[in-house]
Amino acid sequence: MKSIQYYDFQFRHRIDLRNYLAKHYSLEFVERNGRYECNTDPNLSIHIHGKYENTWVRADIAVGDKSTSGVYLKYGTILDWDSIHNNCTIVEAIAIVTKNQKALPDYKTTLYKKLESLFTRVATRFRYSRTLEVGEYLEVRGLDYTAYAQEFNIGSPKSYDSLVNDLVTSKSTNIEIQELLTHLYIVRRPRNNRYLPFVSSVIVPVYDVPGEFIGFHGRRINANGSKRYYNTGFLHDRSKDVLYGEGKDEIRESIGKKKQLILTKGIFDFFACYQNGYHQVLSSLNRGISVQQFDRIVNYPISEIVVGYTSPKERNTILGLMQRSLSEIDMSLIKDQRDLDETLKSGTRLSTIISETLKNMEATESGLIAAANKTRKARMDTLTELGQTFLIAETDLEALIKTSKRSPRKMKDFLINEAQKGRTGVKSGNFLRFPKTFVTDTVLDGFGAELRTLLFLLIKTKGGQRPINYTQAALCADLDVTEQVLIPHRKKLTSWGYLLWTKDYRIDQQKKKRKRTVVFHYYPSTIKYG
Repeated sequence: MKSIQYYDFQFRHRIDLRNYLAKHYSLEFVERNGRYECNTDPNLSIHIHGKYENTWVRADIAVGDKSTSGVYLKYGTILDWDSIHNNCTIVEAIAIVTKNQKALPDYKTTLYKKLESLFTRVATRFRYSRTLEVGEYLEVRGLDYTAYAQEFNIGSPKSYDSLVNDLVTSKSTNIEIQELLTHLYIVRRPRNNRYLPFVSSVIVPVYDVPGEFIGFHGRRINANGSKRYYNTGFLHDRSKDVLYGEGKDEIRESIGKKKQLILTKGIFDFFACYQNGYHQVLSSLNRGISVQQFDRIVNYPISEIVVGYTSPKERNTILGLMQRSLSEIDMSLIKDQRDLDETLKSGTRLSTIISETLKNMEATESGLIAAANKTRKARMDTLTELGQTFLIAETDLEALIKTSKRSPRKMKDFLINEAQKGRTGVKSGNFLRFPKTFVTDTVLDGFGAELRTLLFLLIKTKGGQRPINYTQAALCADLDVTEQVLIPHRKKLTSWGYLLWTKDYRIDQQKKKRKRTVVFHYYPSTIKYG
């Protein structure tokens, strides 16, 4: 899920606030004494320079400018403006601005242009600044970095001192220098001017499809207990949306020409394919693949996807995503479960590896469940970003379940009332998050008493990824219903797609005999989002 800070930065630096307010709020501005003043509201102006570039400022504080949190704002960004004038939360304002910006031309603030220039300069330094340790590590991994260092800016700088000195001599202010470098995640702490080099790593800049730089991806040579992989800049917020290699025209053209896409997890497998002539390759730079990335690859004009993941869980999940998508694209798995670059170093040709892939593989039940859980989480994250969710305190739900055994209408009215409140925070205790799309008459009218079973299991799973285990007798006892009541509930929830479950057999050795118990595993993928 992208952070509010990410959206705030993008909207502030990629949308011309004058055009935005003129088009959507009929406010016209003229330039006077280095700032833009509003013709129709003399108390309103727009900053066009400095740290608060492209933000609105009020000379007074009008009564109507009270935010939903009860704060009177004197200045702010596009998000603050729409939050005030639409009387909504910042999260909900994201959806409004996202929709409104589509009608506006592209725009970049002065600071954003400087930041892009800085990104380019840092990336270019990577070609020529590489420690001996990094070079040796690249050779061990079989990467011909001398051939591709300039093309992909592979490297690792020792220090940023010269870069900082360049910025100082360019007459940038200390505040501006710190803000620029903070967006590169070079500054140790936001209020500390100590500039640090990256740890000893193999680093590559990452670009999105339009070719805009969004951050650096690094692979530590010696993790020493730390994570081996890390992302900087906006790649922190967009790691699930971007596929490494998509920003390169040659790769997209090769995928379209060969009707084939090779999907790898890390940069070393990516370069192992690329330097062996297989340019139809993309990398997820994640553990497995996100739903957003999967949706991107199946939309390519291809007939085959070759998956280079090694973990059985990752393989199973992507097979589950493919099976759920009903796509007609063929998916095959590389047979060898070693990393691609390791298999190639052993002497096996890449053409042989691809020709011997495992085809027509079916997802297992666990793979389908993992895919369903991943899809559920992605949809929930999207709805949360768009302000289309609300929270209910766990204690309130527990009280509802205890008092509504024979009253489905009571449960429905409670859910609808909570959605209308639109609560986005709970003062104390645990809570469950619901999508507003679930609490509609068209959905709730289909439910009877089985809604109580669904809400009960939601509380137990707490919306997480792990299943909750129950014997049928125990679940009946907790719900105070008979098996004749529970079984139809479970069948209906499953057939409608609101419940996922599997069953297992537990053998208990007693004094004279063994006792077999059926245990049901209920998964939290229990509400359709969207």
